[in-house]
Amino acid sequence: MASSKRVKRVYICPTCKGNGYVKVACIYDKEDMVHQCWDCESQGEIYDYGDEDFSDLEGEGMSIH
Repeated sequence: MASSKRVKRVYICPTCKGNGYVKVACIYDKEDMVHQCWDCESQGEIYDYGDEDFSDLEGEGMSIH
């Protein structure tokens, strides 16, 4: 029987580098425009929900309860 555990991994957003906003260069204006980050929705972090599979450990005499 395979055991799995739901794991939440947190990464810093590579688009805004954790700030939650990005500066976008505007072609028609001399100033940069500040926008909310579209990848992390202004959180600064990206969440990855994955499953950890412990089925390979059970064959080695280990059991997970």
